[in-house]
Amino acid sequence: MSQERQAGGDWPSLGVVVPVYNEERGIERACRTILETAARYPGRLEVIAVDDGSADRSAEILDRLRGEVSGLDVVRHPVNRGYGQALRTGAQRAAELGLDYVAFIDSDLTNPPSDLLKIGELARQGNPYIKASRFVAGGDMSAVVPARRVVSRAGNLVAAALFGTRVRDVTNGFRAGRTDLVCSWPTRENTFAVIVEEFGLALAAGVEPVEFPTSLSARSGEQRRSAFSYSPSLIWAYLRYPLLARARRFRSTTRR
Repeated sequence: MSQERQAGGDWPSLGVVVPVYNEERGIERACRTILETAARYPGRLEVIAVDDGSADRSAEILDRLRGEVSGLDVVRHPVNRGYGQALRTGAQRAAELGLDYVAFIDSDLTNPPSDLLKIGELARQGNPYIKASRFVAGGDMSAVVPARRVVSRAGNLVAAALFGTRVRDVTNGFRAGRTDLVCSWPTRENTFAVIVEEFGLALAAGVEPVEFPTSLSARSGEQRRSAFSYSPSLIWAYLRYPLLARARRFRSTTRR
């Protein structure tokens, strides 16, 4: 990346990865809404939809849209490979397209696409890793059911303490980073826990993200139910990475 961009020059190019799995009810609206924000972005912005082996009409809809609109790139997995692999495929595609930064946003519009402009501004300032936060001033998740709000808040407090970070929303999947950095982090998780795995790799590399406030909404009634659930296996997968980070810090301290 040029020194001018690092110092706050032109807006860097941005690839927006949208993982898609069986989202035929809402994927057209999601892509068109994200592309509306792309039209306001003061630079190059490409939307990269990754169809992760959908069994419904998602792939058909994406192929049709690609022929109707500009700025939409579609990559397809022949079989379902999981959320984490969809993100890795999207990041690699952003690198192939020569995009400076890659952002990840869910296909259900529970993250505001307009916040991509906040990401672009923070990238323009030279921040290498950027995360949306529900828990900084201006952030909000009041539209989410209370039980989930409590679990999210508690889980993030625990994760931040174990990681030893000041970041308040470790588990938020709405985020962006320099494409070369993101592609260099060797994530392996294929579940939502890839978000926390990536965060741990970033901290280990000395890269702590800057946060910006965002709002998290709930899925609309017309969409299928979210695949996310607080199952014991997923909770353990989320906790494993901050626990490993805490163990490494403890070993480092005892060796001094």
